[in-house]
Amino acid sequence: MNVDDPHVLYNNLKEDKKISYISIESGFANFFIISQHPITPEGDVRLKGFRSDYYVSIPPDQSFETAISKIQKKLENVDRVEDSPSPLIQRDYPFEPWDEKDEAIFQSICNDVRKPFSHVLRETDTYSDKVFKWFKRRNEFGQIFSMFFPEGDSSYVLMRYLVETKMDSLLIDIFSEFPTSTTFCRLSDKLVIALYLPFSVEGRKIVREILSFLKRRELVDGYTNSFVEYYYRRD
Repeated sequence: MNVDDPHVLYNNLKEDKKISYISIESGFANFFIISQHPITPEGDVRLKGFRSDYYVSIPPDQSFETAISKIQKKLENVDRVEDSPSPLIQRDYPFEPWDEKDEAIFQSICNDVRKPFSHVLRETDTYSDKVFKWFKRRNEFGQIFSMFFPEGDSSYVLMRYLVETKMDSLLIDIFSEFPTSTTFCRLSDKLVIALYLPFSVEGRKIVREILSFLKRRELVDGYTNSFVEYYYRRD
């Protein structure tokens, strides 16, 4: 969305426990929010809805230069690519049953799945069978993934792209060649891609080349992007 003073809203929403992620951006919008519950934010809302599950790439052990070369070869053969179902699953319903103890376990482990079992028991004041059952079913209601940045995340610029396309699998296959973790999800009728790119011109230019090429081939209907200036994620 676009707001008059994004930094003021940023500071205000950091205290809202319903908000799990906020960022100030430059581009098609200047503010981005992920909330655990429906909200009515101020400002001009550009896009909203239930987010799909994430798809996070497993970065190959290669340089950006090698990634660009492989991507260009894939684009040369793009006309022979067959459409395949999107791996981005939409879940617009609550997971049930889910009680206060389930939520407490989630909050205890969120962003730290390696936390010792004894610590989880102590922090949540629950019984061991409950925690074991929670872990056994975790893939039914959540996702666990690790982000990877070979040079450290401060060596990359985070760019968010909104793409109008029905070819999710194709774009995921192409952008997963990058040697950093790339995050994909679907929001409303748009594919959202979060890319960590090097600060070099070539590192960012390749994204425009890809999307422009796919648009000319009518595999992408349109696209826009924003640069993430800074963000806050609730632990």
